Amino acid sequence: SCYRALFPCPTPSAVSAASAFCATITAGGVTATNFPTRATAACGTSPGRYVSACQCGPTCSTSVATPTSSCAPTPSNGGLVYGDFECGTAPWIVQVVQQNVVANASGIGLTGAKSFVTKFTGPDSCSTTSCTDARIISPSLPVTPGVSYKLTFGTWMDGTTGGFVGVMINGQGLVTIDALDFTPTLWHFSQVAWMPPAGVTSAVITFEWIGPEARLDTITFAPVTAYCGSHPPLGFLPDGDFECGAGGWTTQKPDPGAQAGISGFAGVTINPSNPPFGSFAWKAYLATDPNPANQELGVSARLVSPVVPVTPGKTYMLAYTTYFDRTNFGFVGVMINNVPLQTTDPGDRGVGTLYFAPRQLFWTAPAGNTTAQVKLEVVADKAGTVMIDSVILVEATGEN
Repeated sequence: SCYRALFPCPTPSAVSAASAFCATITAGGVTATNFPTRATAACGTSPGRYVSACQCGPTCSTSVATPTSSCAPTPSNGGLVYGDFECGTAPWIVQVVQQNVVANASGIGLTGAKSFVTKFTGPDSCSTTSCTDARIISPSLPVTPGVSYKLTFGTWMDGTTGGFVGVMINGQGLVTIDALDFTPTLWHFSQVAWMPPAGVTSAVITFEWIGPEARLDTITFAPVTAYCGSHPPLGFLPDGDFECGAGGWTTQKPDPGAQAGISGFAGVTINPSNPPFGSFAWKAYLATDPNPANQELGVSARLVSPVVPVTPGKTYMLAYTTYFDRTNFGFVGVMINNVPLQTTDPGDRGVGTLYFAPRQLFWTAPAGNTTAQVKLEVVADKAGTVMIDSVILVEATGEN
């Protein structure tokens, strides 16, 4: 049937791609026509049949997630499965611009066994920041104008050279990852928002190396709405972008003066050069300075994830983004299974205010621990607003 062809439960990557397609089938009021190839024999080319199947949604059971490697590209709206480089670089195009540079899929990945690696075999012949050593270019990907997309990727710098990795979409600069911005020889995970302007129906993603020896891995590119439900493009934590509501997430408010829950961005000042992910995030707001007597160990509000299965002894990466509207607000504390792991303060390196800053941590499931629950706690000192978005939990295999 059309439904079984669209959601083949034994194939998680296909189910994820179908869920992403369903999330955008009527995006912007225009019915999509980039039907998944595997489903056209059963569903044909009538949008109505796809809409009907999508309304039912996937009913596949959820199991413990492990890194999977697929060499076959899936529909672009489901994420670039081949952006993990487990089976080489194709269909990406690799360009080695300068001599003494080697670029291939070989090094340990953030997720999976391999990543895309650039190395020098001799002195770097680039002498200026406008000089590119190497680049890797994605296939052309169909996109829908006016729909919010998210690009994720991991970078690893050797720490011995300067320079940066530049990221572009359709030739326009999107973000740079500087070799000196983050701790070297550790993976840094980035989440970047992008929206195609009117008339733009395709996207080509380019990564350029200017100086550093580095690794690149775990690239996904999908509409933010693809993260709705239990089969996100990356990881296995359901509804971590809150575009379709709270899902299985819950909000706790120890401080009765706090307002907290899923919210849009009306009335929130956001730096236009760093747009948010989609249209919604989890928000905690305090109109006045909190009364410590009303807080629970300093906590004003708490965001709690659904319980998800994990494997004892395996390491996972938790990624999330935070927004603060002032520098002296307080901090966000992060726990897994009630064990404190990290705090994020607007004064921390790479965080700041008025935009969603990416954060990450690595956690190894202890012996006998088969489930995980994430808690993000707002510990407020002053009145203000904090927002949390783009929460991802994925098994990690590289150095951290």
